[in-house]
Amino acid sequence: MSVTSARCSDRTGSRHDFRERGYLFIANTLLGVAELREPLPLYERLKVPAEMVGRVEIAELVPRMRVDDLAGGRFCGRDGYGDPLVALAGFAASAQLAGVTFREGIGVEALLREGDRVTGVRTTAGDVRAERVLVATGCWTSALCATASVAVPIWPYRRSIMESGPIPQLADIPLTIEWESGFHFRPKGKAQRFAMPNLTADGTEEKGPAGAPSAYPGEYAPLEVPASLEPWVLARAAWRHPAFADLRIVDSWSCYYEMTPDDHPVVGAVPGVAGLYVAAGFSGHGFMHAPATAQLVVEEMLDGRARTIDIADLSLERFQTGRRPFKATVL
Repeated sequence: MSVTSARCSDRTGSRHDFRERGYLFIANTLLGVAELREPLPLYERLKVPAEMVGRVEIAELVPRMRVDDLAGGRFCGRDGYGDPLVALAGFAASAQLAGVTFREGIGVEALLREGDRVTGVRTTAGDVRAERVLVATGCWTSALCATASVAVPIWPYRRSIMESGPIPQLADIPLTIEWESGFHFRPKGKAQRFAMPNLTADGTEEKGPAGAPSAYPGEYAPLEVPASLEPWVLARAAWRHPAFADLRIVDSWSCYYEMTPDDHPVVGAVPGVAGLYVAAGFSGHGFMHAPATAQLVVEEMLDGRARTIDIADLSLERFQTGRRPFKATVL
């Protein structure tokens, strides 16, 4: 059991199988290597043990993987992957034991607002009054907040996932990500899981959205896996590793990333509407950020500000004033 798994068990009383096998980013270009190197001073300050690696180290981390087209990479052995649904079940069970009540299968139709204060929510089962409301509704956040005349720049972006059967020789590798394309793969139980960029009509790889919609939340693309993706994945995977030469996809699905203009989430109090808070827009990183986000937003809700770290740069205010504290980075 990893340290992270043990901490989850201590906090929730439920076991979470976190696999601390590392994240390996690989870059095809010198520009990509430079982009991977850029945040290293920040990582060093935060004591994150990330390091730049060359072809020799990459080949040791993922034996037999093709590396002759690579310019370098970055690896952090403390990174890893787990099971979001199992973690969610553990946190939910712990919350219930602490007295939290969950109401499942009930739709929230609107926020209730009186003047400069939120007063609750309107649901399919009736109104619920509350002094504080946290909106954590992913790519549906913009539409819900609009019912209280609050503009939140979050929109949906479809991404697809595929799985093959087991590949025993790759059962313990890091999550491996092509920096330029966004294609990545890792073990998942007895399967191998693949994520890939979207493809435009002319076959161009689209690592992230080309731009924000003209109005939020924009359009919700059908949650179907485009037919063009599987042949692309089969070819790309076979090129990257010989173990994928006879790959057979056994499952696939699509989901929505919740995007923001700078690819960073909106977390904290909504300016001008007392009692209203948002935690959304994680651009694909929600599972990784969720425990810390929960602690920080609860601190702000109860104490007026987050005490563990300053989250002012994540405020919705940055979009309203045009302030841009972040450089966009998409995985």
